[in-house]
Amino acid sequence: MMPKELDGFLREYTEAELMFRRTRQTRDTEIGELKQEKFFRPWSTIEVVRNERFHAVPPHSHDYIEMNYVWSGRCTQYVEGRTVETRQGDICIMDTDAVHALGACGENDIVVNLLMKKEYFDSSFLSRMTKSGILPAFLINAVSERRNREHFLKIPTVQDPYVHDLIARILCEYYGDDVGKKEIIDSCMVILFTELLRCFRSADSPGDEQAALLMAVLEYMEKHSKSCTLSGVARHFGFHPVYLTTLLKEKTGKSFLEHVQQQRLIKAKMLLVNTELPVMEIVAETGYSNVNFFYRKFRQAEGCTPLEYRRRRSEKEP
Repeated sequence: MMPKELDGFLREYTEAELMFRRTRQTRDTEIGELKQEKFFRPWSTIEVVRNERFHAVPPHSHDYIEMNYVWSGRCTQYVEGRTVETRQGDICIMDTDAVHALGACGENDIVVNLLMKKEYFDSSFLSRMTKSGILPAFLINAVSERRNREHFLKIPTVQDPYVHDLIARILCEYYGDDVGKKEIIDSCMVILFTELLRCFRSADSPGDEQAALLMAVLEYMEKHSKSCTLSGVARHFGFHPVYLTTLLKEKTGKSFLEHVQQQRLIKAKMLLVNTELPVMEIVAETGYSNVNFFYRKFRQAEGCTPLEYRRRRSEKEP
């Protein structure tokens, strides 16, 4: 499907919508858990369902993850006993335990639901993103903790048109039949969630100065992992080293050195896979001064030597 066709396609009436608009009746739906077998094809881990307009959706939960996106207009949602007002561009992520309902949507209120099996959501991009840097890992943990606590997330993305473009690309691929659609959807989902993390950080930080400061510290450490020291980072931000150590441990569960080691190993693995640099040069490039220490940390993290890691990864390439 071409992007210029998508908006019109999403606004087409279904037979149920025509009936709801004509009679103002609400479909009888018992409160309960919706099963993924109702919406997912046997081979699929992600599906798209557009919300039907002109009727309210009674409270329910489901055994899959739901990411709903307000394509246009607005929608009132009721989640865990709270009223959540969403408008064009907003995204809500509902966990499997979230009991939620939707108010009746009008003519221009288009809500698109991206349904994901839990294993897809947890493995496809959460695990992939935790390996891309200490700041994404921290944000992933923050999202996961809130999701576990509240069973849903609201992420306002109205100021980020890139999110809309990504959603549109996913929908065009989903409703189309071109070759490689699954691979493109999976890739777009990873990029989409990366962008949502940025929106989550921007929306979450203003009300919590300490959280915003911590993210700045982690970002600085990620960029300067080769040479940063505890005293140097503390001095850059005007902290006492003891305060910085306490802040990191309290808020992330990891020490300064653990964060630095994590980022150095991430960079080392990237260089092993994407370059032909000798291991000794990679050791120097990532900031390690002791080769034996690097080998020990690498084996602890990956269960193999750097050269074995490079060989295994190269064998997986098509």
